[in-house]
Amino acid sequence: RARTLPTGRGRGASMPLQGLRDALRLPNPRVDSSRRRSLLAADHLASPPPNGGSTALIVVDAQRCWYSNAANGRARTAFPALPQRLKALLEGARQEGIPVVHLRASYESSPHVSTMRRLNPSLNINPIVPDDPESWARELEGEDVIYKSTFDGFFATPLESRLEELGVTRVLICGLVTSACVLGTALGAFYRGLDVLLVEDCCADRSIERHEATVGMYSDYCFQSILARDFLGASHEDLPPAAGACGSASKQVPEVLTVSRALSCGASVA
Repeated sequence: RARTLPTGRGRGASMPLQGLRDALRLPNPRVDSSRRRSLLAADHLASPPPNGGSTALIVVDAQRCWYSNAANGRARTAFPALPQRLKALLEGARQEGIPVVHLRASYESSPHVSTMRRLNPSLNINPIVPDDPESWARELEGEDVIYKSTFDGFFATPLESRLEELGVTRVLICGLVTSACVLGTALGAFYRGLDVLLVEDCCADRSIERHEATVGMYSDYCFQSILARDFLGASHEDLPPAAGACGSASKQVPEVLTVSRALSCGASVA
Protein backbone atom coordinates (compact mmCIF):
# COMPACT_ATOMS: atom_id res chain seq x y z
CA ARG A 1 0.00 0.00 0.00
CA ALA A 2 1.35 3.42 -0.94
CA ARG A 3 2.36 5.71 1.89
CA THR A 4 0.80 9.15 2.10
CA LEU A 5 3.36 11.81 2.81
CA PRO A 6 2.39 14.68 5.11
CA THR A 7 1.24 17.83 3.37
CA GLY A 8 2.80 20.20 5.89
CA ARG A 9 -0.63 21.24 7.23
CA GLY A 10 -2.17 20.36 10.55
CA ARG A 11 -1.02 20.20 14.17
CA GLY A 12 1.59 17.48 13.61
CA ALA A 13 3.22 19.05 10.57
CA SER A 14 6.14 20.53 12.52
CA MET A 15 7.34 17.19 13.93
CA PRO A 16 9.54 16.10 10.98
CA LEU A 17 11.17 19.52 10.86
CA GLN A 18 11.85 19.40 14.60
CA GLY A 19 13.39 15.96 14.19
CA LEU A 20 15.68 17.33 11.48
CA ARG A 21 16.71 20.21 13.71
CA ASP A 22 17.49 17.80 16.55
CA ALA A 23 19.60 15.68 14.20
CA LEU A 24 21.57 18.73 13.07
CA ARG A 25 22.49 19.42 16.69
CA LEU A 26 24.40 16.16 16.98
CA PRO A 27 28.14 16.68 17.52
CA ASN A 28 30.17 16.85 14.34
CA PRO A 29 32.73 14.02 14.50
CA ARG A 30 34.91 15.26 11.64
CA VAL A 31 37.48 16.94 13.87
CA ASP A 32 38.54 16.80 17.53
CA SER A 33 40.44 20.05 17.85
CA SER A 34 41.86 22.89 15.82
CA ARG A 35 45.38 21.56 16.43
CA ARG A 36 44.52 18.06 15.22
CA ARG A 37 42.77 19.50 12.19
CA SER A 38 45.71 21.72 11.29
CA LEU A 39 48.09 18.78 11.61
CA LEU A 40 45.93 16.70 9.28
CA ALA A 41 45.81 19.53 6.74
CA ALA A 42 49.57 20.07 6.99
CA ASP A 43 50.21 16.36 6.45
CA HIS A 44 47.92 16.36 3.43
CA LEU A 45 49.55 19.41 1.89
CA ALA A 46 53.04 18.09 2.62
CA SER A 47 52.32 14.85 0.78
CA PRO A 48 52.85 14.91 -3.00
CA PRO A 49 49.77 15.01 -5.23
CA PRO A 50 48.55 11.55 -6.29
CA ASN A 51 50.11 9.70 -9.22
CA GLY A 52 53.04 12.07 -9.52
CA GLY A 53 50.80 14.92 -10.61
CA SER A 54 50.69 18.60 -9.75
CA THR A 55 48.34 21.02 -7.98
CA ALA A 56 46.06 23.75 -9.35
CA LEU A 57 43.93 26.41 -7.68
CA ILE A 58 40.35 26.72 -8.94
CA VAL A 59 38.61 30.02 -8.16
CA VAL A 60 34.85 29.61 -8.52
CA ASP A 61 32.59 32.48 -9.60
CA ALA A 62 34.48 35.40 -8.02
CA GLN A 63 32.15 37.76 -9.88
CA ARG A 64 30.71 41.06 -8.71
CA CYS A 65 27.15 39.87 -9.26
CA TRP A 66 27.57 37.29 -6.47
CA TYR A 67 29.36 39.49 -3.94
CA SER A 68 30.04 43.22 -4.38
CA ASN A 69 26.97 43.90 -6.52
CA ALA A 70 24.65 41.20 -5.15
CA ALA A 71 21.25 42.77 -4.53
CA ASN A 72 20.70 41.09 -1.17
CA GLY A 73 24.26 41.56 0.07
CA ARG A 74 24.10 38.45 2.24
CA ALA A 75 27.49 37.00 1.31
CA ARG A 76 29.09 40.42 1.77
CA THR A 77 27.59 40.74 5.23
CA ALA A 78 28.33 37.20 6.40
CA PHE A 79 31.87 37.02 4.94
CA PRO A 80 33.31 40.55 4.91
CA ALA A 81 36.93 39.32 4.89
CA LEU A 82 36.58 37.20 1.76
CA PRO A 83 38.38 39.75 -0.49
CA GLN A 84 41.48 39.88 1.73
CA ARG A 85 41.64 36.14 2.27
CA LEU A 86 41.09 35.11 -1.35
CA LYS A 87 43.53 37.72 -2.60
CA ALA A 88 46.19 36.37 -0.22
CA LEU A 89 45.49 32.81 -1.37
CA LEU A 90 45.86 33.83 -5.02
CA GLU A 91 49.13 35.63 -4.33
CA GLY A 92 50.47 32.61 -2.44
CA ALA A 93 49.54 30.20 -5.22
CA ARG A 94 51.15 32.41 -7.85
CA GLN A 95 54.34 32.74 -5.82
CA GLU A 96 54.50 28.95 -5.59
CA GLY A 97 54.02 28.59 -9.35
CA ILE A 98 50.67 26.85 -8.92
CA PRO A 99 48.44 27.34 -11.98
CA VAL A 100 45.22 29.23 -11.34
CA VAL A 101 41.98 28.45 -13.18
CA HIS A 102 39.10 30.93 -12.93
CA LEU A 103 35.56 29.62 -13.37
CA ARG A 104 32.86 32.12 -14.34
CA ALA A 105 29.11 31.65 -14.24
CA SER A 106 27.52 32.31 -17.62
CA TYR A 107 23.92 31.41 -16.92
CA GLU A 108 21.63 33.67 -18.91
CA SER A 109 20.83 30.99 -21.50
CA SER A 110 20.96 28.05 -19.05
CA PRO A 111 17.73 26.09 -18.60
CA HIS A 112 18.04 25.96 -14.81
CA VAL A 113 17.93 29.74 -14.37
CA SER A 114 14.16 30.11 -14.73
CA THR A 115 13.57 27.52 -12.02
CA MET A 116 16.22 29.06 -9.78
CA ARG A 117 14.63 32.48 -10.08
CA ARG A 118 11.15 31.10 -9.47
CA LEU A 119 12.29 29.32 -6.30
CA ASN A 120 14.44 32.26 -5.16
CA PRO A 121 12.70 35.46 -6.26
CA SER A 122 14.88 37.62 -3.99
CA LEU A 123 18.10 36.28 -5.53
CA ASN A 124 19.74 36.89 -8.88
CA ILE A 125 17.91 40.15 -9.41
CA ASN A 126 20.97 41.66 -11.05
CA PRO A 127 22.24 40.34 -14.38
CA ILE A 128 24.75 37.49 -14.14
CA VAL A 129 27.75 39.06 -15.88
CA PRO A 130 30.50 36.55 -16.74
CA ASP A 131 33.21 39.08 -17.53
CA ASP A 132 32.88 41.23 -14.43
CA PRO A 133 35.24 39.65 -11.88
CA GLU A 134 35.99 41.09 -8.48
CA SER A 135 39.10 43.29 -8.59
CA TRP A 136 40.72 41.17 -5.86
CA ALA A 137 40.24 37.96 -7.84
CA ARG A 138 40.89 39.11 -11.38
CA GLU A 139 42.88 36.77 -13.60
CA LEU A 140 46.43 37.61 -14.61
CA GLU A 141 47.69 37.32 -18.15
CA GLY A 142 48.13 33.67 -19.06
CA GLU A 143 45.70 32.32 -16.45
CA ASP A 144 42.79 30.24 -17.72
CA VAL A 145 39.23 31.55 -17.59
CA ILE A 146 36.55 28.93 -18.17
CA TYR A 147 32.85 29.69 -18.50
CA LYS A 148 30.31 27.28 -17.06
CA SER A 149 26.56 27.00 -17.52
CA THR A 150 25.69 25.07 -14.32
CA PHE A 151 26.84 24.77 -10.71
CA ASP A 152 29.41 22.12 -11.73
CA GLY A 153 32.48 23.66 -13.32
CA PHE A 154 33.29 20.35 -15.03
CA PHE A 155 29.95 19.91 -16.79
CA ALA A 156 30.21 20.62 -20.53
CA THR A 157 33.38 22.71 -20.09
CA PRO A 158 37.07 22.20 -20.97
CA LEU A 159 38.05 22.22 -17.27
CA GLU A 160 38.81 18.49 -17.05
CA SER A 161 40.86 18.42 -20.24
CA ARG A 162 42.76 21.55 -19.20
CA LEU A 163 43.69 20.03 -15.85
CA GLU A 164 44.81 16.87 -17.64
CA GLU A 165 47.04 18.97 -19.92
CA LEU A 166 48.61 20.54 -16.85
CA GLY A 167 49.13 17.15 -15.21
CA VAL A 168 46.96 18.15 -12.25
CA THR A 169 45.80 15.48 -9.80
CA ARG A 170 45.13 17.73 -6.78
CA VAL A 171 42.96 20.85 -6.76
CA LEU A 172 42.50 23.63 -4.23
CA ILE A 173 38.98 25.06 -4.55
CA CYS A 174 37.67 28.39 -3.27
CA GLY A 175 35.14 31.07 -4.19
CA LEU A 176 31.39 31.58 -4.36
CA VAL A 177 28.90 30.18 -3.39
CA THR A 178 29.88 27.40 -0.96
CA SER A 179 26.62 25.44 -1.01
CA ALA A 180 26.09 25.85 -4.76
CA CYS A 181 28.87 26.24 -7.33
CA VAL A 182 31.79 25.62 -4.98
CA LEU A 183 30.22 22.37 -3.80
CA GLY A 184 29.12 21.40 -7.31
CA THR A 185 32.64 21.89 -8.65
CA ALA A 186 34.26 20.14 -5.67
CA LEU A 187 32.01 17.13 -6.22
CA GLY A 188 32.74 17.24 -9.96
CA ALA A 189 36.46 17.04 -9.15
CA PHE A 190 35.84 14.23 -6.66
CA TYR A 191 33.85 12.23 -9.23
CA ARG A 192 36.82 12.46 -11.61
CA GLY A 193 39.27 11.05 -9.10
CA LEU A 194 41.05 14.28 -8.22
CA ASP A 195 42.39 14.94 -4.72
CA VAL A 196 40.18 17.83 -3.58
CA LEU A 197 41.13 20.39 -0.93
CA LEU A 198 38.45 22.95 -0.11
CA VAL A 199 39.93 26.18 1.25
CA GLU A 200 36.91 26.80 3.42
CA ASP A 201 37.83 30.25 4.76
CA CYS A 202 38.28 31.50 1.19
CA CYS A 203 34.67 30.65 0.33
CA ALA A 204 31.42 32.44 1.08
CA ASP A 205 27.70 31.76 1.07
CA ARG A 206 24.45 33.60 1.73
CA SER A 207 24.85 32.82 5.44
CA ILE A 208 27.42 31.37 7.81
CA GLU A 209 24.98 28.55 8.59
CA ARG A 210 24.68 27.45 4.96
CA HIS A 211 28.45 27.60 4.48
CA GLU A 212 29.22 25.59 7.60
CA ALA A 213 26.49 23.03 6.98
CA THR A 214 28.02 22.31 3.56
CA VAL A 215 31.54 22.02 4.90
CA GLY A 216 30.41 19.92 7.84
CA MET A 217 28.52 17.45 5.65
CA TYR A 218 31.15 16.85 2.97
CA SER A 219 34.56 17.45 4.56
CA ASP A 220 36.48 14.21 5.16
CA TYR A 221 33.86 12.51 2.99
CA CYS A 222 34.36 13.86 -0.54
CA PHE A 223 37.12 16.39 0.09
CA GLN A 224 39.60 17.56 2.72
CA SER A 225 38.81 20.94 4.23
CA ILE A 226 41.75 23.26 4.91
CA LEU A 227 42.23 26.87 5.96
CA ALA A 228 44.21 29.49 4.06
CA ARG A 229 46.88 29.51 6.74
CA ASP A 230 47.43 25.76 6.23
CA PHE A 231 48.55 26.56 2.70
CA LEU A 232 50.05 30.01 3.15
CA GLY A 233 51.95 29.33 6.38
CA ALA A 234 52.61 31.29 9.54
CA SER A 235 53.30 34.53 7.67
CA HIS A 236 49.55 34.89 7.08
CA GLU A 237 48.32 34.18 10.63
CA ASP A 238 47.14 37.80 10.84
CA LEU A 239 44.44 37.39 8.19
CA PRO A 240 41.04 38.51 9.53
CA PRO A 241 38.46 35.86 10.48
CA ALA A 242 36.70 34.45 7.45
CA ALA A 243 33.20 35.25 8.65
CA GLY A 244 31.71 37.86 10.97
CA ALA A 245 33.21 38.48 14.38
CA CYS A 246 33.54 35.33 16.50
CA GLY A 247 31.54 35.10 19.68
CA SER A 248 27.85 35.68 20.24
CA ALA A 249 26.75 34.92 16.69
CA SER A 250 28.15 31.40 16.84
CA LYS A 251 26.01 30.62 19.90
CA GLN A 252 22.92 30.80 17.71
CA VAL A 253 24.17 28.07 15.35
CA PRO A 254 23.82 24.31 16.07
CA GLU A 255 27.08 22.57 16.95
CA VAL A 256 27.30 20.72 13.64
CA LEU A 257 27.30 24.08 11.89
CA THR A 258 29.91 25.86 14.02
CA VAL A 259 32.97 23.61 13.76
CA SER A 260 34.73 25.35 10.88
CA ARG A 261 33.92 28.77 12.32
CA ALA A 262 35.31 27.81 15.72
CA LEU A 263 38.47 26.56 14.06
CA SER A 264 38.97 29.75 12.09
CA CYS A 265 38.68 31.61 15.40
CA GLY A 266 41.36 29.43 16.97
CA ALA A 267 38.97 27.67 19.38
CA SER A 268 39.16 24.06 20.46
CA VAL A 269 36.25 21.84 19.52
CA ALA A 270 35.63 18.92 21.87
